[in-house]
Amino acid sequence: MGYQILLICVLAFVPTILGRGTIILGHDTTMGTIVIDGTKTIAETDENFVCLTLDIWPHDECRWSKLCVWDGHASMLNLDLTLPILNKAVQVRIRVGGTLQDKLIYNVGAGFKGTCHPFQAIVGSLFDFSVGCLYMERWDDLNQFFNNTGAIVTFGLNALLGKHNTKGIQWEGKWNYSNAEALIQYTVEKNYRINSWEFGNELVGRISIGASITAAQYAEDLLKLREIVDRLYNNSQQKPLIVAPGAFFDEAWYDEFVRKTGPKVVDVLTHHIYNMGAGHDPKLIYRFVNSTYLSQVSNTFEQLENVIQKNAPWAAAWVGEAGGAYQGGSPHLSDTFINSFWYLDQLGMASLYNTKVYCRQTLIGGFYGVLKSSTLLPTPDYYGALLFHRLMGPGVLKINNKVSSDLRSYAHCSRGRSGVTLLLINLSNTTDFLITIQNDMNMSVRKSNTRTNGYDLKYRQKRTALREEYHLTPKDGLLRSSTVLLNGNPLETTKEGDIPNLVPVYRHSNSYIHMASWSIAFVVIPDFVAPACK
Repeated sequence: MGYQILLICVLAFVPTILGRGTIILGHDTTMGTIVIDGTKTIAETDENFVCLTLDIWPHDECRWSKLCVWDGHASMLNLDLTLPILNKAVQVRIRVGGTLQDKLIYNVGAGFKGTCHPFQAIVGSLFDFSVGCLYMERWDDLNQFFNNTGAIVTFGLNALLGKHNTKGIQWEGKWNYSNAEALIQYTVEKNYRINSWEFGNELVGRISIGASITAAQYAEDLLKLREIVDRLYNNSQQKPLIVAPGAFFDEAWYDEFVRKTGPKVVDVLTHHIYNMGAGHDPKLIYRFVNSTYLSQVSNTFEQLENVIQKNAPWAAAWVGEAGGAYQGGSPHLSDTFINSFWYLDQLGMASLYNTKVYCRQTLIGGFYGVLKSSTLLPTPDYYGALLFHRLMGPGVLKINNKVSSDLRSYAHCSRGRSGVTLLLINLSNTTDFLITIQNDMNMSVRKSNTRTNGYDLKYRQKRTALREEYHLTPKDGLLRSSTVLLNGNPLETTKEGDIPNLVPVYRHSNSYIHMASWSIAFVVIPDFVAPACK
């Protein structure tokens, strides 16, 4: 019978993904209502919430590493910054940093200028590489690129310089800050605009990668960085933020760290997330469409928010790096449509917990780049990120969704205009949803059955306008397709290398929103009365 499969649906259905993402579809339809409270925001993101990363690896990483995911010119050290598609694609915040940032020397300052060299493989050393070099000519080129694209930049500093390995992965000793200070001084003198300096990468807590530093020592080092930034930017109108620790969240470590640094030393507490598992895990694909699994990471967001509220109310929470699957991502998954389920869902979820910035690993490089390293063509995740950036404003709204756990839903104030924007994700491959949107204020007015100062007339939703819908589905219905359809049309760069126009379809505001099985949609409702969004 080949691939002919008889599905008997009685009480449950087991999702099936065949081969390279062939979908076995059911045609059940569920109708339901989602209620949005537009009277107040429950959280707020930064205006530039969506962020992409540039990592640090030598171009010949495949010669030395078993992973072999960074070969080619895809790191900040060797990426061709003149490529037109690259300049056109960078429309969001950029974070520069990664594993080897803590082995990177800057070719500037006494004792360092003229003495550093490119990365070389040294088996047995930290990360199996020697110390590498960032030449100031490359730093100049990078800053010209950032300026041309309008990128808001976070740069990761080497936090290990001066320290030594004592036992296991523990590193001790005071930070040698002279090289970082020289780079910052050079940056100030050149009038380069760096939004934030990040200190270290994955060096702390229970899940340190390669090296680990105590909270007490990290706090002492960061106090020195604070002094350097305050002194060198003393006359600057825009003083960069200090971001730390760029690690996997460990509540006890983070709690001790902010208590030891004290008020207004660290501006941003940043953490990394790779909650989907290893890139080679055969079970990975099923986690992308498992609502229960996707929700588990909310505990991390909540715990970090609690640490900030209790001990660091002056600080903001960022996701400094998130790639879904670790070890460079997963081939034939991380760059395809199915990856957008966890990614866009996590953007929405992070927003609920006052996460100000969310940096996706990576802009380019590894299997999880939103631009493919070989062609620089955008993946489905790139277009999803761009839609989120353009449509979802900073104000996060409370949403009541009892339709189905498979229908993930998030609501924000629309960016730059009135009304609200929803992100809807249908994780079911057996059920379509027909959704109506209800304003919580209308329900409150009807329940009170009063007319006070004409408010019930004001709060009644006038659903005569049109809404915008942006429906994302995979080409040919294949979840592992690297081509995404917007309202049925493939998104492809133009012959000139331009990003295509993202054109919505228009529906009457009082009509149903149809969510096809295994699809994603952004829905803009301009006439939704939301006082919190004015």
